[in-house]
This record gives sequence, structure tokens and C-alpha cells, in this order.
Amino acid sequence: MKLRVSILALTAVFVSGAALAQIREGTVEISPFVGYLFGGEFARGTTSAFDFRVDVDDDVTYGLRLGYNITDNFEIEAQGSHTGTKFVTDNDVLFGNGSDNLGDLDIDYFLGYMTFNFGHRRAVPYVTIGAGVARLDPNIPLSNARRDTRFTGSLGVGVKAFVNPHFGMRFDGRGYATSLGNNRRRDDRFSCGDFFDSCDNDRDWLTNGELSFGLIFAF
Repeated sequence: MKLRVSILALTAVFVSGAALAQIREGTVEISPFVGYLFGGEFARGTTSAFDFRVDVDDDVTYGLRLGYNITDNFEIEAQGSHTGTKFVTDNDVLFGNGSDNLGDLDIDYFLGYMTFNFGHRRAVPYVTIGAGVARLDPNIPLSNARRDTRFTGSLGVGVKAFVNPHFGMRFDGRGYATSLGNNRRRDDRFSCGDFFDSCDNDRDWLTNGELSFGLIFAF
């Protein structure tokens, strides 16, 4: 009998905790995160520093997300993140080292998101869509390429796992698409930027994927 009462009491505590651990209207969420940013490439002609296609190396990323729950299901978020990566190109020479390092590239994302949360328990899946800018800062030997800022769109999915109403964890995957501009004739000339310019009539994009893990502090 005592064992049964204890089990019922523990069950009640767990259910009560799960009910409290939902996303609540009017709360603020602070979420530092760390993850990995995957790939991407600059097509031939999209930079003034290279006259061939170059890849962006995979590397560690980290940042902070700030969210405000307008309702239990709808949240607005702001993100700032940083990745220190490299320009690389494939080395097709037999027995080569696989890739050549052409210089450094810092990528900073500053984005706003609309996040749609599904559920009110400990595990809350979500989808998010956002837009903002990417600051692309190259450091290439023997080049005068300069920092540039470009429009970026983003789409992601993930899940929030709450331990209690004020603390949880976050598992996230999202993609970024950064416009590198296009080339239009103006005054019978091609219009080009300092570094991220386009040498054809199509709009080019730098696309990256990201997987990350974060903590959630809600109040």
C-alpha cells in the first residue's frame, strides 16, 4: 500500500512538473548555443579576389538567441552568431592533400525570426523562419578584399526540451542563404562591389547548413 501511494505521488509530481514546463505567453528566453556550420561555396565570378569557384570550410559556430513568446505558440527571436572559417579549393592532383587553404573568412549572422512552437509539455518541437544580414569579412593574403554585408534568409527546425519552467535545452538545425548580388548593366558598364560582386546576369547565393545545441533560460 505504501509503495503504491509513493508511486502515485511521484507520478503526480512528474505530471505537475511537465504541465509547468510548457512555453508560456509573455516569457523571455535567452539561449546561448554552439554548433557546426557546414560548407557553402562562392561560384566563379562572385568575388573580386578569385577568378574560380572557392568553397567555405566547415567550422565551429557559436552565438546567442533572444526570444519573446507573444503567445504560447508564437515567438519572435533575434540571433547573433559568429563562425571563423576559411576559403578552400579542391586539390585534384594525384596524392594531393585534398584541399588548399586560400585565406580566412569570418561570417557573422544578425537575424530576426518568427518561431512557431508546437506543444505545451517538456518537449516542444518548432519551426522558424527569419531574415537579416550576414557580415562577410575576408582575410586573404596579397588581396585588398574588404568586409561586406549582405541580405540573408534562414529556415530551421528543432526541439526544446525543458527540465523545469525556467531551464531547458535546445537542439536545432537550420539553413542560411546569403545573397551575393547580381550584375546588371548601369550606364553601359557592369556594376561590381569591392569583394562580393557578380560577373554574370544571375543572382548567386552562399548557402550554409548548421546544427547546434543550446541552453534555454526562461523568465
